[in-house]
Amino acid sequence: MHKQQSLKSTLLWFILPIVILVMITSWLSSIHKLKTQVQQAFDRTLAGAIRSIEVNVKTENGGLSMEQPFYLFELLELTTQSPVYFRVATEDGLTEIGYASIPLPEDMELSNKPVFYDSQYFGENIRIAAIAIHPKTPLSYSPNTRLIIQVAERSQARTNFLNVMLWQSVGKDLFIIVLLIIIIYVGILITLRPLQQLNQRIAQRNDNDLRPIVEEELPSEITPLVKAINTHIDRYAKSIHLQRQFLDDAAHQLRTPLAILNTQISYARSLTHNNQEMDEVLSATQLRLSNTIDLTNQLLTLAKVQNATDAASLNQQQEILNICELTSKTVNDLLPFARRKKIDYGMDIPNKPLYIQGVAWLIQEALSNLIGNAIKYCPRGAQITTSIIEQPDTLILQVEDNGPGMSPEDIASAGKRFRRGSAGREQQGSGLGLAIVQTIADINQAQLEFLPSSFMSGLKVRLIFPKKC
Repeated sequence: MHKQQSLKSTLLWFILPIVILVMITSWLSSIHKLKTQVQQAFDRTLAGAIRSIEVNVKTENGGLSMEQPFYLFELLELTTQSPVYFRVATEDGLTEIGYASIPLPEDMELSNKPVFYDSQYFGENIRIAAIAIHPKTPLSYSPNTRLIIQVAERSQARTNFLNVMLWQSVGKDLFIIVLLIIIIYVGILITLRPLQQLNQRIAQRNDNDLRPIVEEELPSEITPLVKAINTHIDRYAKSIHLQRQFLDDAAHQLRTPLAILNTQISYARSLTHNNQEMDEVLSATQLRLSNTIDLTNQLLTLAKVQNATDAASLNQQQEILNICELTSKTVNDLLPFARRKKIDYGMDIPNKPLYIQGVAWLIQEALSNLIGNAIKYCPRGAQITTSIIEQPDTLILQVEDNGPGMSPEDIASAGKRFRRGSAGREQQGSGLGLAIVQTIADINQAQLEFLPSSFMSGLKVRLIFPKKC
């Protein structure tokens, strides 16, 4: 199975290696530059010491002497944090002052400009600065000789200092890399947030909500995708509309001839008092016809309910409703049907008004279906109670009876079109009633729930609405 690629991980795997590579390259370049700068700084200290010694070298008396204050070397040692060695000698090596045998450069020509080189002195690595100058007053015993001035320090001090600076640089660069990774990750999350919000908005939509997606709130890069989705939604909505229109037209066309046919059969039965066989045939035909009329009426209701899912129509019809008043009216409208079966029929609703938001005629239709089903499937003398239960955030519209009830398998399939429970198969019906209720519940952001009745048998059917203060 092909694994889906994540846009976020793709961006991270593309950007982060490049950023890390650039940072490492920059870090290596910084290390090289830092080494050069530290070396130059220490070398300038040695060069300063050489120039100080040069000023204090004396040859006026014909010999070599130097007046060098010791505090200068102490300051130099404090600056470089290592012992400092110096040597002033004639080029022929016959006369020298300071530390003997400081190595001379092997492949460098000395001049009056300092040269710097590395060597060893008594087994220690040292850094040496050296110059060769002609004294202002030539030496009496060697007039053409030059003076070589050398100043040296241990290399370990500058190495230690360089390591400290490098670790500081590494720490700073690592902090910058981590900070950049966090910034890039957060930036990608923020950039992809509109896609996630779009996904949530579509996922939270009602199944029948076919409104186009609003493009103005989205980034321009997503607009082509959204336009394509809107085009597909529009095509699907038109197809659904045509199907519903066909169902609506067909049901309308069937109602009138079916009603006329039912009237004619009733009239024919009135003429067949002496023909029992003909009366039975007409009676069976009329029963089947009545079921067909009920099915046609329910198909019309279903088409009407589904058409109400249109966004413009729904927005126009939604209002704040007094659920107590609406329930009382619906229960009273169905009272004659309950009396015919001598059903203990009543309601338990609060005396105060309670409000929900929805479409009034749709909620009435749903409640009529629930009560109608209870009247149809309950035996004579049964008990049916319609009640409203107030909770902190919700209002529960409940129809409870002590009829045959529904099995767990029937409850799991309730709300599907043309699906009838085991108890319902003994009665005439179309299996569309609960499908209509489920659709109405979805339109009005309500939840349809089936529970066992508090009686020995029977069923509780609930419509749970968000409460409006």
